[in-house]
Amino acid sequence: MSVSVKSMEAIAVVAFIFVTGVTLAMYQINFGGLSHLVNYSKTPAYELYGTRLYENGTLFLQVARVAGPDTYGGFISLVQVLYPNGTVLYQWNESQLAHIPSSDITNKYDLPGHLTHSTGFALEVPLGQNSTIILQIPMHVKPGNYIVRVYDVDGQDSAYGITFQVEVMAQG
Repeated sequence: MSVSVKSMEAIAVVAFIFVTGVTLAMYQINFGGLSHLVNYSKTPAYELYGTRLYENGTLFLQVARVAGPDTYGGFISLVQVLYPNGTVLYQWNESQLAHIPSSDITNKYDLPGHLTHSTGFALEVPLGQNSTIILQIPMHVKPGNYIVRVYDVDGQDSAYGITFQVEVMAQG
């Protein structure tokens, strides 16, 4: 029993369509459902767990870059300390973040070429890096709760359901 060339072509096309459909479906089911397409390598995302604020105005900003393209770093262009009502207590803009001395940045993973650093126009955080950046508010901070929020160079403060902020309590 021989199978014709036309039958083989039809089987190949059907198999290709089926395998492509299964691949796309599994990707969407595992990474965001069927409502919209998801691409975790498109936009940088940051987590700020471990961030601490002290009453003397010292902020230990702990930034972990958890998503985004691995070909270049994510660029943080604004860091804000906010009162719980959303009013800005203090903020560091891109020109201030662009000139943070390397002695004020501690990288958890000491990999050459993969370190958080100031670039001259923003603070660059490579994918997978977890860093602590020391920033100083030029005044004392009253005891209480505050929000620390980070903005990417695109002006985003959230991506993939992750908000780039954390609540902190000013410590003595």
